[in-house]
Parts: sequence; structure tokens; C-alpha cells
Amino acid sequence: MRLLSFEHSLTAYYADLAAYGLGVLGLAIALWRFSPAQDLLSVSVMLLLGAVLWTLLEYLIHRFVLHGLDPFRQWHGSHHRRPQALICTPTLVSALAFGGLVLLPSLWWLPAPLGLALSLGVLAGAFVYSLTHHAIHHWSGQSPWLRRLQHWHLRHHHSARPVCFGVTTRGWDRLFGSGGR
Repeated sequence: MRLLSFEHSLTAYYADLAAYGLGVLGLAIALWRFSPAQDLLSVSVMLLLGAVLWTLLEYLIHRFVLHGLDPFRQWHGSHHRRPQALICTPTLVSALAFGGLVLLPSLWWLPAPLGLALSLGVLAGAFVYSLTHHAIHHWSGQSPWLRRLQHWHLRHHHSARPVCFGVTTRGWDRLFGSGGR
């Protein structure tokens, strides 16, 4: 089943990135359409909260699911063995997880503008993560910012013990003491 393959063709890999981008665009349009102007502050706060929530989810998923639970640990191990390979979570799995664990609960528990804003923040964070992780593995380090991220992520891939789980931020590793020395 190619839809559930973790190793992607070049076309499928970029289609996955495009799907994230289109999802962000779609949620942004829905948020713009359904948010009254007087809700701008609360919508902005929820959007920021969603982005911060994504960084925590990124850390927790990477540390405890991808490095702790089979079969995810085995699948993620193939990325560690072949970091240049186009390996990522199947788009269908990501979309269903986002819809079922973020978007629907947010819209159920919060007014539509706030639920959309929270969901948009999480999905935008996931999109930034995907782009950042791709850049870390596939772009040459031209900027000091990218070189720092690449160095941090190389520590994750090559350390004797699992460290440096954050890709878009080091904050959670510092807070939880998993940043290594």
C-alpha cells in the first residue's frame, strides 16, 4: 500500500509537504472567514498557543513515540540509519491524526474561531517542522541558523544515548534535560 509507505518517492514526498501547506492555507481562509474582528486578540492568542503546543507535541512524539514505542521506533530507526532517504509519516496517517486529535476536538470544545486558530497554530507548526527537518537533512548549511539546527540534529542522530529531540526548538530539551552536554 503506497498510501501507507514510510519511504516516499520524490513526488510523494513533495506532495506531502504541499498537503501541509494547503492545509495551513485552508485553515487560514476558514479562520479569516469565520472570525469576527472583535475576536482578533483571542484568536491571535489561540494561534500562538497552537504553535507552542505543536513544539511540545513534536518533542513528546519524537522522544516517547518514535524512540520508545514499537513499531514506530523501528520505522524511525530507518530514518536514523538513512537520514538522506525520503522517509516520513504517510500523509494519510498525519491527516487523520491531525483531524481526529486536534481539529475535531478543538472545534468541539471551543467556539469555531478559537478552535480553528488553535488548529491552525498546530498545523502551521507541523508544516514548519517538516520544512525545517527537510532543510536540516537536505540543504547545505548556508546560514548560521541552519548550521546550528544541523549541528543540534546531528547530535540527535549520532549520540550514544538519545538526546536533542526538538527539531524546531531546543526549549523542551532544555526544560526536560534531554539536550545532552
